[in-house]
Amino acid sequence: MKKNAAIYCRVSTEDQAREGYSLPEQQEKLKDLCKFRDYNIYNIYEDAGISGKDMDHRPAFMKMLEEVKNGNVNVIVAYKLDRLTRSVRDLEVLISELEKYECTLECAMDDINTSTANGRFFIRMLTVLSQLEIERVSERTKFGMVGAIKDGHIPVRKTLGFMRDGKKLIINPAESEIVERIFDLYLKGNSYQKISNIFNEEQILGKKWYDTTIQKVLANPLYKGDFISGGRTGKPILYENVVEPIISKKLWEECQEQNRKNSRNYTRRNDYIFFQKILCPNCNKIMACKAPGGKKKKYIYYQCNECKTFIREDSLIELLIEDITTLIEYDITVRKYFAPLLKHKVENTNELLTKEINALKDKITRLKDAYLNKIIEMEEYSQDKKYLEDRIKEIEKKQKEEKELDEYNFTFEDIMLKRDLESIKCLINPLYHSSFEIEWNKLEVSEKQDLIMSYIDSIEVIKKDKKIEIKKINFRKTFFEEYANLFNKGAINRFQDVSANGEKIQMEVCAPMTRKEIDKHIKRLQVKYPVDYQEVKKEKYNDHQFCLKYTRKNIFNEPLKMIPIINKKGLNKVESYGVIEVPVPPITFINADSIEVEQ
Repeated sequence: MKKNAAIYCRVSTEDQAREGYSLPEQQEKLKDLCKFRDYNIYNIYEDAGISGKDMDHRPAFMKMLEEVKNGNVNVIVAYKLDRLTRSVRDLEVLISELEKYECTLECAMDDINTSTANGRFFIRMLTVLSQLEIERVSERTKFGMVGAIKDGHIPVRKTLGFMRDGKKLIINPAESEIVERIFDLYLKGNSYQKISNIFNEEQILGKKWYDTTIQKVLANPLYKGDFISGGRTGKPILYENVVEPIISKKLWEECQEQNRKNSRNYTRRNDYIFFQKILCPNCNKIMACKAPGGKKKKYIYYQCNECKTFIREDSLIELLIEDITTLIEYDITVRKYFAPLLKHKVENTNELLTKEINALKDKITRLKDAYLNKIIEMEEYSQDKKYLEDRIKEIEKKQKEEKELDEYNFTFEDIMLKRDLESIKCLINPLYHSSFEIEWNKLEVSEKQDLIMSYIDSIEVIKKDKKIEIKKINFRKTFFEEYANLFNKGAINRFQDVSANGEKIQMEVCAPMTRKEIDKHIKRLQVKYPVDYQEVKKEKYNDHQFCLKYTRKNIFNEPLKMIPIINKKGLNKVESYGVIEVPVPPITFINADSIEVEQ
């Protein structure tokens, strides 16, 4: 009686290119084998483009096993053993199933027959070797991928803010500002939906924005320079610093923390200035926003849901107004002007913008060819062409902005000079600083909230009876990072605690300079104002403190700032400070013959 044979053929994507592995080639040889063995061909089963790592995901193979179980097939004929399986575990299952239903297995190219003990032993040995090869290939692939990722060859599709330069992933200057804006808006308390609504209203990139798109951007570590592979397998691997970051790691982490806060059922309210910022003086939890109000006046206050402590908002503003006006001054004169200019000086992106424009023009040319060759219709051609042309216009606008920044021709010394001139205005005319408080009062509540959200992480308060005090303001890490960068570049100064005649004051201290640099800077200041200058040496040491015996050159002078002087011994051996003085009205005097600086 003739045996009923099931011919099984399989190719994976790689196998299709190999000689002798195509489906027709396998069928032809297996039909010849069945004819030689005098087998009746029951059916031919094919799995095309499917891996041989397991049996469960091959529909034709599973259907063939059902026919074996039904007694319709007595022998399975395959081209090679690896066409059936490359797994030792699957092989044991297959052999057990075939023995159970009295079915044998034959492979044309491996001379395999499971009808004998020797044949079953030989087939097990071949499968072990086949699986070893798979594991070795997998290890080599993983090793090669690690090297490629570390070299900037990131295996991702088109990602907002990035573009390809050969195989490497680099920042796309035409889109990176969009990414920065998403993180900035979210940090200010805007929800995913609110940000997507803003982008849709402004028609950013001429596309439809969704809240899920914003959410994915904010969660993507690629924007801080890191890449995670294997996330879908449940065994993620983190590769740090593999691409140039668009945002800082601190900003990324702060947005993740903001997300965790939002997930704890906090919702943004535009009528509370210190939304999610006030920590309870008793339990240190974030205080909720309340506004019960009354018939005559509505009072805004914050209340702890745990211990019911409450604090009025107007009392907080009164205590914080000096810090708030300083933040406004920083935001107006530094962040909105100096920070972009400094970034431009460090990263001139004109070359990359030109490359992006050329790439878009090439796409328009290819699009036109596709239309002329009748590959796409006129409507599709017009829509895609308009989108590409709009993108070119956006990038050209960015190029124009870059050119305008170039025309300023500012150096870091120019920026430091302008900053000092602003500080002199505050010293000579106290009302100039007060103007920032006026600016605060002009802001809408939502704008005030944005300012606080941008710079402050939390505010710790002390409450005794009905009286409150500010214990500590915890500024955002990104603010410190930006401030430190600007200080190191010489664009701004930092404040140093100073005690004069037992009274603590604050004096501005700038980045260290050489005497030659100081001399040049003084001469440029004197073009606008008759400033004085003197050097003061450290007089004594006491642990980490030192004392400067400083006496003004003129009783009508006010110290503008101190400058650590770099000498031949280097920055760590600063022995003298330069002090710039500004003649001011007598009402602003600080009567002190010596100033003690704490470090």
